Amino acid sequence: MIFFPFIYFLILTIFWWKKHHSFDVCVYMSLLYTITSALAIIIVLGDMLGGGGILFDYTDAKFEFLPTLVYCIMLTITMLPFSMIYGKKLKRITPTYDMLLTLFSFFLIGIALINLYLVADSTAEILSGDLSTVRNDHYEGLRSPAQIKAESMPAIIRFLYYFNDSTILALPILFYYICFEHKPWWFNLSLFITSISMPIAGIQMADRTELVFYSMMFVFCIVFFKNYISRKMKRLFYIVGIPIAAIFLIYFIAVSDARFSEREGGAITSGVQYAGQGYLNFCFFWENAKSDLISAEREFPLIHHYVLKVDSDTERRAVRAGQQGFFISVFASFFGDLLLDLSLIGAIVWVLVFFLFTCLIIKQSHREDINVAEMLFIFMLAAVPIFGVFYYRYYSFHATFEFILISVIYIITRIKYLIKE
Repeated sequence: MIFFPFIYFLILTIFWWKKHHSFDVCVYMSLLYTITSALAIIIVLGDMLGGGGILFDYTDAKFEFLPTLVYCIMLTITMLPFSMIYGKKLKRITPTYDMLLTLFSFFLIGIALINLYLVADSTAEILSGDLSTVRNDHYEGLRSPAQIKAESMPAIIRFLYYFNDSTILALPILFYYICFEHKPWWFNLSLFITSISMPIAGIQMADRTELVFYSMMFVFCIVFFKNYISRKMKRLFYIVGIPIAAIFLIYFIAVSDARFSEREGGAITSGVQYAGQGYLNFCFFWENAKSDLISAEREFPLIHHYVLKVDSDTERRAVRAGQQGFFISVFASFFGDLLLDLSLIGAIVWVLVFFLFTCLIIKQSHREDINVAEMLFIFMLAAVPIFGVFYYRYYSFHATFEFILISVIYIITRIKYLIKE
């Protein structure tokens, strides 16, 4: 069955590509799972099981029909609403409450400035030091220099810093302004710097995850906005983007080499294991997870943090790993996380609710226009299946603040629309 997910998602990718006559959002999502499924085959055939976060080894590897079928079907249901967005049919993104969007943009810029202040003193020192040690310190629960510095700030600033996860929303806003509003260059530059606030913060922990997430969502924006990007702006993307991409790549390689060069197979093997383990670990969860241990702090983090005082942190994951009898902080795709946390029935219900909610936002197929608030919601929801090749993105309470911010903008936009009607 190891070949089934690759064949399935390859066919799905080709089907959507032919049906839409374009490389659009759903094609991009399906292609990601095609790639990770291909890497899973390489892992199995290339003798890479049992390392790099992969829970299966060759003595207990089981890739059976039922979990494989459930894996493919549930991921497809999650992506299905986005197949309602036809790239060639979408003609425009209409403005919403313009002052609200501008104020929101400045709010995100302000959060990014807080982040820059916190990391300014230590980033250069971290990059010039031992990145492997920095990462190990993070795993051991040691605070980063930025976290220590943040503790000296007023309580309101520390709370606002929770919104740093939301700075990724500056990315689709930037693309919208570039394509439709033509804001001043300094404003667009500020939004771009804001959009990379989390990758910059990730340097404090020698982290690659935020950079990978940013890159995947940047490609999403390219795919989503490609019909509206002018030739002049495309040339600017090449001129500015290539050097920045090179810097990102150098950092990614440096962190990977520092962390994995001494492992068997080195950084390249670890990279394949990193990206291809989702289906493999999902099957491990299916075979070994104790379904009676329900822990929903990752799916409902805001409620668990403020009401139940439970967070999906290092200590909590260690407790859960002890209960399950295996290391749970691995990549098993977002549906694997749901399976482990909510049991199979709970995971299926969660996917169906996500499907219905996303359909409610997109509303109907073949739409020729959407508004900015809908675009932001689509961007945020799309992160679930896109980054879901690794794990569920919105597992922390401060990541949930994105939903609150966009929901407020969406509701205000709907009220204004209904008043006009």
